[in-house]
Amino acid sequence: MSFHDLQPVAKDPEEKAPKKHASKATEKKGKAVEIAKKEPLDPVAEKLRQQRLVEEADYKSTAELFAKKGDDKTLDNFIPKSESNFLEYAELVSHKLRPYEKSYHYIVLLKALIRLSVSSLKAADTKDIVSSITAIANEKLKAEKEDRWQEKAAPC
Repeated sequence: MSFHDLQPVAKDPEEKAPKKHASKATEKKGKAVEIAKKEPLDPVAEKLRQQRLVEEADYKSTAELFAKKGDDKTLDNFIPKSESNFLEYAELVSHKLRPYEKSYHYIVLLKALIRLSVSSLKAADTKDIVSSITAIANEKLKAEKEDRWQEKAAPC
């Protein structure tokens, strides 16, 4: 929803038509530059137009002010710099991917993600990642074996 959606709509169609053709504004480096008007507007319409421009500018500056100070970390606005930041970034990535776990193509996604992510790494770093994944796989296999053993040992 934009700021324009929140503005009251003029009921008089004649008043709205001159506004559309009367003035054109373009953005240049964050400053509004007004191009010469084709036809003059009545004073009330001009005052409303000026007020709308001021309100839009206020809304835009307020949105920019609060958007930069927001604590909401997303993949788009979070730039990791330390090891703990990278671990937090990894959680953000995993939360983004988890909704697709049930998909048949999820394994393909993870394989491609790892392949593309390690393509620029040295062989030693890639081996370190492989050993981490192997350790996780071994833990999961051990847990699955214990679950199967407990199922067989439990009387039906």
